[in-house]
Amino acid sequence: MESVIEKLQTDNPLSAPSDPLTEEYLAEVWRRQQQILGRVALGGDREAILCDIIRLAEEQTGDGMLASILLLTEDGQHLELGGAPSLPDEYNAAIEGMAIGDGEGSCGTAAATGQAIFVEDIATDPLWVDFRDLALSHGLGACWSVPIKAGDGSVLGTFANYYSEPRQPSDFDRAIIEAIALTTSIAVERMRLERMRNRAEEAKALVLEELQHRVKNAFALAQSLINLNVPAALSARDLADKVNGKLRAIASAQDLIIVRNAAGRSDEMTAIRTLLATILGPLGYGDANDRISLNGDEQTVDAQSLSGLAMVFHELATNATKYGALKDMVGKVSIDWLPTAEGLKIEWTETEGPTTTAPESQNFGTRLVASTIRQLGATIDYDWRADGLRVTIILPRASVAE
Repeated sequence: MESVIEKLQTDNPLSAPSDPLTEEYLAEVWRRQQQILGRVALGGDREAILCDIIRLAEEQTGDGMLASILLLTEDGQHLELGGAPSLPDEYNAAIEGMAIGDGEGSCGTAAATGQAIFVEDIATDPLWVDFRDLALSHGLGACWSVPIKAGDGSVLGTFANYYSEPRQPSDFDRAIIEAIALTTSIAVERMRLERMRNRAEEAKALVLEELQHRVKNAFALAQSLINLNVPAALSARDLADKVNGKLRAIASAQDLIIVRNAAGRSDEMTAIRTLLATILGPLGYGDANDRISLNGDEQTVDAQSLSGLAMVFHELATNATKYGALKDMVGKVSIDWLPTAEGLKIEWTETEGPTTTAPESQNFGTRLVASTIRQLGATIDYDWRADGLRVTIILPRASVAE
């Protein structure tokens, strides 16, 4: 990588010792740049590092330049503030989240085209039509922006220089901004890779915790099935047959929890009744005692919501066998669903079982349900009553068949 100093010296060779950019000054700039990159390698605070890069760029010009770093959001369509310590807070807040595109100011256009954009006069340049009044009200007259690019050429964000008066960039100006943008790209790409690594570690930990949770639940369900079927079993063989059949049904229900249609959205719809019957069949739905009842029309939900709902209902069913109405042969569970103006209202009601109360803290299963509900864009409400538990779920209309 060509350093800032090497680039400045190549484009602007020192002609005399009286030159304000002395070798000592340039050496200090290079030393500070190395320090910044060292902090990046050690995983330093992103905002602080980017602000230090900006201050270093501002100090090199010494002529009133104000700089900013904007980073591309994960959707690849907007820019968010990476650092702009010298620009007015009101201006930074106004451009936060701005869309990229040709004609969206200097930075929005640079991010969209992947090309450097040098606007010499904000007051007259057509790229600034939508942002002109904002910029001029904060005393900004010129804006030069270059894209910050990753090693593969993809755009990570923009590095911009602002001036209070209209100004045309010199070769020296271009050298500074391009060199700083190169340093910034190294820092931003390193930070992005670190963020991706952290997310991967978090996802791995979540999968392991979920796997452990499901294994525990599987054993709890198996134990519950054995306890519930022992009184009615005619023999050890009869007990084994009953339990084995229900365990196979549980395995089928588990398949519903696997995330499907990862390749894209599907128009396939699944009936709520079918989903619930598959999950609750092993626990007594369809048996002569009618302990579990399903009440509602043949309402369907889209395939993208299927696995999430299966996760939620499986968790409710497991908790009912461990602590609630399905823990013994007395309790009952009723699931009712009804279309409303908001979407689909689903009520899970447990009665006549052991007395239960709200847990003092959230366990993994409760957090998993909450996370799944958020992903579905749904809501869930728990009502711990004296005669049992009622859970109300509102599924958004987008997930429900018209």
